[in-house]
Amino acid sequence: MSHRYVEGKLRIEVYKGRKLTDKKMLGTQSPYLVMKIGEKRLVTKIHKKGGLEPKWNQAFEFNITRETEQKIHIEVWSKETFSDTVIGKRSVDLYEFWKKTPAKGGWWRIHSKQYLHKIRGEVFFRIKVNGKTYLQTHRRNPSAVSVASGNAKPPPPPTEPLPHMIWQVALDQGVTVRTTPSLNGKMVTYDGKEPVVLKRGELIDSDRIHKASAKMKNGKYIVTYWIRHEQGWSCVKYGREQLLVPLCDFKIYEIIEKGGVSTRMAPGSHAKRNEKILQQGEVIIGRQAVSIEEQKGARKSWVMHDHGWSCAASTKTSYMAQIMFRKAFQVVLKQGVSVRAKPSLKAKILRGLRYMDVAVSREIKHVTEKNGQKSIWISTLDGWSCLKLDALVTMIPLGEGQGWWEVTEEVSIRTAPGLRANRTKPVLRKGDCLVSRGLVSVPTEHSYWVKLWGGYSCFKLASDSFMRLKSGVELWEVTYDNGLYIRSSPVSLINTNKKLHI
Repeated sequence: MSHRYVEGKLRIEVYKGRKLTDKKMLGTQSPYLVMKIGEKRLVTKIHKKGGLEPKWNQAFEFNITRETEQKIHIEVWSKETFSDTVIGKRSVDLYEFWKKTPAKGGWWRIHSKQYLHKIRGEVFFRIKVNGKTYLQTHRRNPSAVSVASGNAKPPPPPTEPLPHMIWQVALDQGVTVRTTPSLNGKMVTYDGKEPVVLKRGELIDSDRIHKASAKMKNGKYIVTYWIRHEQGWSCVKYGREQLLVPLCDFKIYEIIEKGGVSTRMAPGSHAKRNEKILQQGEVIIGRQAVSIEEQKGARKSWVMHDHGWSCAASTKTSYMAQIMFRKAFQVVLKQGVSVRAKPSLKAKILRGLRYMDVAVSREIKHVTEKNGQKSIWISTLDGWSCLKLDALVTMIPLGEGQGWWEVTEEVSIRTAPGLRANRTKPVLRKGDCLVSRGLVSVPTEHSYWVKLWGGYSCFKLASDSFMRLKSGVELWEVTYDNGLYIRSSPVSLINTNKKLHI
């Protein structure tokens, strides 16, 4: 198999559909699905009276070569007496279809035959090439030899994909979804009637940030920022108004240097450059920041992003501007935390945050209560919540070395890492989100555990995963049989002629 091509034995599993548009005037429709790849035409069985949620549960296997048309055309039809009616369709590159379908399967939207922004439902697929998913085929493991050799190279990608940015909708009336990153873009709708609106407080994850401009009624232009997520594009910032806020410690920067900013393999002006140049106006996600004292006492700030390290500012000059930043906190108090109108224990209670809920802070205040107690409060979407009261900690931050996880399968919490440890009463349900305080592996069980507030939970057992990493940390697995040393400096072996001992 070569880059951007699918070659070998292809297996496509078609399971079910949901939210399909009803094309039958009287009675219940009977949907079936058609896939076209090159000259091949694959048709599922007809689910009689399947309605809006048909089930097919069929698999198709065949060999595919590089010469075959690398595109899959998906159509969902409703069986009629005289002439069948198309419900929705979708065309996508076969490589992208394989790459973006999760290992355990995923939903793909179908749209109107004429209008791409009118959604007609979703279909659940699973796809394998030569018996493997995309992640299984492209998984690479870290190598100490490549980093410690004479020609230092950037480390390979982690065994899990890099986390996306997590956002929370802050606008009271919600945020619309559009087909393009523009206020003039068409709104994404269901059945061409009601537009899709992300409600206030809803969480979404994005894989791209885009800067644009919008023309106002007075003829002037205003800067807007957009994110791309699974439903389309949504505006996160309109001028000075923040519509969505990032739910993690990552900082977002915009390049302001006219000549662009170079990218290096490590922080520091002495480090080797990459080919990537960040152009003026480009937006990046900063995953780590360090300050280094360089020649003649000059101090520079460096930011790590998806392409490497870049200089954000020197003593006198700034090359990047920070445009968005918020901090997320998770409730660790069993009885939950109240949300009040003012930062005071005497203020009116508006609502409550439950155990394990997450809130995004806009402001932090230190307050001395009337009884003399010292308290720390954060301002959230709905009001003020107490972060700490004297020695009592009610919420913990999502900070460095921690991760933001989503539970995909119900899993228990144990007193220690390991399947033999005692279980606690709380159980993590599917869809729950949590903050980890560390990672632990149990090699004898081939299991991996996250340390939580109050215990440990297994997020991976052999090849089965129970949680999805959404943000915060990267996962690495040591595959070298003899193990790896932990050294005091990452560059201690690069500039040495001594024989390498891993």
